[in-house]
Amino acid sequence: MLNNKVSKAVRLAIAFGAASTVAFSANTIAAEEGAEKVERIQVTGSRIKQVDLENSSPVTVITAADINLSGEPSVGDVLNNLSSNSFGSWTGVSGYGAGSSATSSINLRGLGSDATLVLLDGRRMPGTSTSSGASADTSLIPMAIVERIEILRDGASAVYGSAAVAGVINIITKKDFDGLNLKYEFNQPSVDGGDSSTFSVSSGFTAEKGNIVFTFEHSESDAIYDRDIWALDDETYGAYSSYSPVSNYLDSTGYHANSDLCDAEPNTVNTIDADGNGRCTYSYGEVTKFYPDTNKNSFLTNFTYELSDDIRFIGRAMASFNETDARYAGTPVSTTPIYMSEDNQYNPSDEEVRIFTRAVPIGNRDTTTEVTTTDILVGLEGFTDIGNGLDWEINFQNSVSKTNSFGKNLVNDVAFQAAIDSGEYDVFNVSGMSYDDWSTSMTELYQEANHTGTYEGRYESKQIDGLVSTTLLDDGEFIVAGVVGAEFEQIDFTQISDPESANGFISGGSGGDDVYADRDRTAAYFEVQASFPHDVDLTVAGRYEKYDQSGTTNLGEKSTTFDKFVPKVGLTWRPTDTLLLRGSWGESFRAPNMGEMFQSYALSFPTVRDTAWCTANPNQELDGYCADAGEQVATWFGGNTELQAEEGDSTTLGFVWDAVEDLSIELTYYSINYDDKIDSVDNDELLRLELEQGGLNATPSTIERNAVTGKIDYMYTGYINKSSLSTDGIDFTARYRFDTEFGNFSSTLNVSRVLSFEEKADADAEVFDYAGLQDYPEWKSDLAVNYAYEDFSATWTMFYVGAQDSGNEEYGVDYYADIPSYFKHNVQVSYVAPTNTKIALGVNNLFDKTAPSIYDGFRDYRDSTWSLYDQTGRSLYLRLEQSF
Repeated sequence: MLNNKVSKAVRLAIAFGAASTVAFSANTIAAEEGAEKVERIQVTGSRIKQVDLENSSPVTVITAADINLSGEPSVGDVLNNLSSNSFGSWTGVSGYGAGSSATSSINLRGLGSDATLVLLDGRRMPGTSTSSGASADTSLIPMAIVERIEILRDGASAVYGSAAVAGVINIITKKDFDGLNLKYEFNQPSVDGGDSSTFSVSSGFTAEKGNIVFTFEHSESDAIYDRDIWALDDETYGAYSSYSPVSNYLDSTGYHANSDLCDAEPNTVNTIDADGNGRCTYSYGEVTKFYPDTNKNSFLTNFTYELSDDIRFIGRAMASFNETDARYAGTPVSTTPIYMSEDNQYNPSDEEVRIFTRAVPIGNRDTTTEVTTTDILVGLEGFTDIGNGLDWEINFQNSVSKTNSFGKNLVNDVAFQAAIDSGEYDVFNVSGMSYDDWSTSMTELYQEANHTGTYEGRYESKQIDGLVSTTLLDDGEFIVAGVVGAEFEQIDFTQISDPESANGFISGGSGGDDVYADRDRTAAYFEVQASFPHDVDLTVAGRYEKYDQSGTTNLGEKSTTFDKFVPKVGLTWRPTDTLLLRGSWGESFRAPNMGEMFQSYALSFPTVRDTAWCTANPNQELDGYCADAGEQVATWFGGNTELQAEEGDSTTLGFVWDAVEDLSIELTYYSINYDDKIDSVDNDELLRLELEQGGLNATPSTIERNAVTGKIDYMYTGYINKSSLSTDGIDFTARYRFDTEFGNFSSTLNVSRVLSFEEKADADAEVFDYAGLQDYPEWKSDLAVNYAYEDFSATWTMFYVGAQDSGNEEYGVDYYADIPSYFKHNVQVSYVAPTNTKIALGVNNLFDKTAPSIYDGFRDYRDSTWSLYDQTGRSLYLRLEQSF
């Protein structure tokens, strides 16, 4: 296992700040009597300590220096730029329920956050209550404590468990730190609002028998409004809704509204003719927040203490308190259809009419979300000289994530309908009141139905685990090392809405998606690594995992068991000192999470364009319902207790080549295949399916249409096992360093190409390849160039997202736009003063690149490709750091 390239690899790793994992063990080995001792290292992707920095799985490393040079303010932002994070990842935006506006998550290979395992120092990060514990919030970790981030770009279910389908993110924290470090950063984007600041303090102490590190970080940022990202005078602006504070009504002849009121009401657009036909629409983008106000406090400590020469006590404690204030426009009264009877004294028609209205008079929908996360780990690590020596460890970990949301100015539909039925309110102003009198009356109406929605989520995990590793055989040329381990985890998960929301008659919230569930997870695993002559290493791993989970549904309690054994095989070979060939294959397995199975049905309002209706009615004007922007449609979404576990496999093949001195090249091909992939069915898929199956009313079980107009009243979506999903592609990395008497230059280039991203909805469906279409760019890359001379350094970083086709033929629509390629440039200069003060000035998105539009003539940044692009424009930042 000894390798004469280790010293060079370590030197390159230090020089580049990113080449491979370098977490050194305290234990050492010798190749033979009298040989120089070489330290074993822990490499992400294997639980066996080894000598070589590279193993059979590709690993990308981002050091603390890389993070500082990037200029990105959080771990989540850094990970979003990864080329292997193919289609962008989630960063919380305003208006999303269940606390999602307060979290960030990673989406390796575009397979979803629940297919990427996030570790903190090799241990599972706490799962969020907003995801049923399926994904971790990457924004929890204080940036000041991060030593490096290791990204395993390979399936690792056999090593780490079922969540490691697409890969593993391992966040390594600082542990050997003495002294005191203070850091402050201020960031100001060009768009109005969004100013942010971060302050952190880190301290550490090392003694003869151990060490302890403390870090506290406080960060806050101001909201950014939709109107400031999407200029109101932009010809592509289209954030309009027919749910307006000036009520529209629908009878057998079409839509109608009061034109005079529409002219007087702020933020409304009048499309009503002289006969009262048409609609008063509401420009909701003028009042809503895109990014919420945030306030976050995080604390983390690591400690170790030697109880004896062979036993060490370890521990970690983390706490994070995150609060966001989000805003959506005043509540559209839409969960339950609202009608005015034919005999109501204020009915402007001679028949019953349906009312489309919005509760603007009582204010916007403001939601405060509080997320509290705690994680405590204690364990023992030891060594015994039995046989060839045994390393062992046993740990206990307790993680709790709590989310509380309070949504103001929602509407109780039952109370609102009762107020309309009372005949006291002249909603359409048929009596001819002044605007002020009518507005006062409407405020009283909405106050009668005003509701504050509450949501509480709680996810708790208790885990005990242990492992034993040893060298099984060592005759000098042939070495076999192995590890065996076991884990047991108990999980309790609840998410509860207020009773009115849970019963489904509150408009404006996301309540109703209640879950009461628990899960027991049992796992046992092994890993064996054999080193043969001629620098050939073979690794074989296997893991058995079993999930027993139960939850409450509207049909009673449901219990299900999922279990599977998954293997993995990896092989490396060094034909020369400068070339490493490697490959791996492994199976994957993921049980459905508790939300996917047991979530009760909740109402949301995604924006869609009704392709079937608009195709069947070609003479409609391209505004409102048939506009490229579409309209919000009431959609019920819930869990599925009949879900099956996902199964699949992944393969990687590639090489690492030290081409010349200080130049390293890596090329990796990956292929991931899923069967029974769990995914939600979105509205666009349902509408496309309706067209494919014959047009209007072809799928009555999923799309409920109005008997009079034929337009959509409700849609029903949820989770299903899709027949298959597969993706493959290529990763390329090149690192180079050039030293001169005038300073040192270094550069790193990462390029990822998605060759295919194929999905098959069911056994009878055709394979659909999304690669290269909207939201699925084939190319993503980044290039960083750094110059350093004595105490001065300068960095330029470029991020690239490839062009995407509109997908007209594939999607069956003609209003999507081709998306051009996108470049973003970040620059930074820094200086270290003699007082050990570090000063950095930087500009992110130097050329103020605007995110592209996904629609022809309409810019939709909120519902689609925004996660791939910078929405805040050019940002200036200043960072000050002082060490003592």
